[in-house]
Amino acid sequence: MSPRFPYKALSLVLAVLLGGCASQSELAALRLDTNNPQYRSEDCQSSIAGSAVHRDIKNITMVAAPVLVVLSAGLLLPVVAANAGLDAADRIDASNLTNRCGGQGESGGEIAGSVAAGAALGVATGLAPK
Repeated sequence: MSPRFPYKALSLVLAVLLGGCASQSELAALRLDTNNPQYRSEDCQSSIAGSAVHRDIKNITMVAAPVLVVLSAGLLLPVVAANAGLDAADRIDASNLTNRCGGQGESGGEIAGSVAAGAALGVATGLAPK
């Protein structure tokens, strides 16, 4: 084992953690086909510009959610429910953005499944990731 291995492992962990900082709306905007004629439409461009709001909300909740659980004497379910609601809004906006820009957004069932999986993970681990 080379002495550089811990640095590679640390780099991988940091990449995974930092990759989790992007909202679903931002990720959807990055995956868009810029050659699609709808990409240049006003609806598409305004949706892309609006995706930054979800990044800011996600970054705030990543800090605030654990603090709220501690300050509320461990009331986890309200925090999980709030995060699930924010996650659903982000995923719905990401799907709408994709549709406005010429792509195929997620269905309501796919969104609901992703939100439910995130909430279940949050309950299992003690806090829902957004």
